Amino acid sequence: MQRFKNERGDRKSPLFLTMQIIEQVKEWSAEVLEPSVFIVDVEFKPNGGKLLVMIDSDESLTIEQCRKLNKHLSNKLDELDFGDTPYKLEVSSPGIDKPLLLARQYPKHIGRELQITLKAKTELVGKFESFENNTIKLHLKDKKKAYKAKEPIIKEIALEDIETALVLVSFN
Repeated sequence: MQRFKNERGDRKSPLFLTMQIIEQVKEWSAEVLEPSVFIVDVEFKPNGGKLLVMIDSDESLTIEQCRKLNKHLSNKLDELDFGDTPYKLEVSSPGIDKPLLLARQYPKHIGRELQITLKAKTELVGKFESFENNTIKLHLKDKKKAYKAKEPIIKEIALEDIETALVLVSFN
């Protein structure tokens, strides 16, 4: 059984332990994830013992892909000694309420409506037209005519200028 310790054999600080677990989870995930599936984020909350691994795919993410990674990580984590603290492992997609975090997440949402908050705190809503060279092209939504304005406003936005990007879900 492996235990996370420093060179002197002392237990590591909670922050260092958290960073080490996150990196280890990323390494283990690479062992089983298909090339089209990737890690979006890993969160470990030592106080609550919760390990959340969010994954996405270039295509649609399946429950089977989440299950496969969950089983692999669970087996690997069982080999480690976390001491007396139990943990809860969750593997899932980020969900519709989570912002896009990686450039790789953008292309599959072309054609959908996005709500963008720029680092300058400006908020934009528009139809996501294209993604090229880490820049999105957004057809801005007119407050009165939606997307049927005679002169559509197309805005190019570099990812580095985006604070948050949410995919808006329409039930129409």
